[in-house]
Amino acid sequence: MIKILKEPLVQFLLIGACIYAAYALFGTPDSAAEEQTIYISEARISSLSIAWEKRWNRPPTEDELVGLVRAYLREDILYREALAMGLDVDDHIIRRRLAQKLEFLTNDLVQLKEPGEGELEAFFAENIEQFQSPDLITFVQVFFNPDKRGDATLDDAAATLERLQAETEPPPTTLEEGDRLLLNNFYANATEFDIRRSMGSGFAEAVMALEPGKWHGPVLSGFGTHLVYVFELTQAPPPELDDVRDAVMTEWQRAETEQFNIEFLDSLKARYEVVIEAPEEFTESVLRSDSNVIEVALPDGEPAA
Repeated sequence: MIKILKEPLVQFLLIGACIYAAYALFGTPDSAAEEQTIYISEARISSLSIAWEKRWNRPPTEDELVGLVRAYLREDILYREALAMGLDVDDHIIRRRLAQKLEFLTNDLVQLKEPGEGELEAFFAENIEQFQSPDLITFVQVFFNPDKRGDATLDDAAATLERLQAETEPPPTTLEEGDRLLLNNFYANATEFDIRRSMGSGFAEAVMALEPGKWHGPVLSGFGTHLVYVFELTQAPPPELDDVRDAVMTEWQRAETEQFNIEFLDSLKARYEVVIEAPEEFTESVLRSDSNVIEVALPDGEPAA
């Protein structure tokens, strides 16, 4: 018995048991645990059912709903007792979760806001480029691999370009020209984003500026040298509000939420004296009210304080 009592794990369990026993006998629950009545409303049960249906795409059975309510009851009891024991004190996970919950609640309030007369139209006019449909381009490209051709790459491309320019339009054999590239040789109705994703931003920007109906080159990419023939470049017309109203509304709400969060946090910060042990310039940057300040998420396991 003495040998068993000397085991660290046994000692830890005994100490824990003593703490819980002392709490049961002498602990003074705070206001969160003094309320002995747990009321689970019909609205609460309905919300549990709705949450289940959103997750599983079907309403819960009666047994499943009983299980949901039972789990909620268990969680509520444990939550109250944990508060009574002060387990929430200095817990960075609880701090972060409560902060997130408050932010979610305030964001929900903003989502209920409707734009005033002319407000959505003004927002659309100021941010019209965000709702512009992309231009579409159709082209074919011939690739010359510098790893294979070395110093002759540009000369080979120039000779091929001269020969292709003699054609009225690219012949079917164009796809057999040049070197093999494990990407598309032909792009139909592609956006600049489509091209950038496969060929790189420099190539995409250059191609979108080319005149249709003729061969161009050399056009460079991260892969090497290209000759490009543009069949068609379709420029999207300016957007009309009625055509993109839903997207404008979503972006307006996002902007309103961002501005509200800045003002809300500023009003809360005004209640506190914030002292940061850092250079003054750094402190000013932290406390600055600016949507351009980049906030990074705290890594899991790191305290927020």
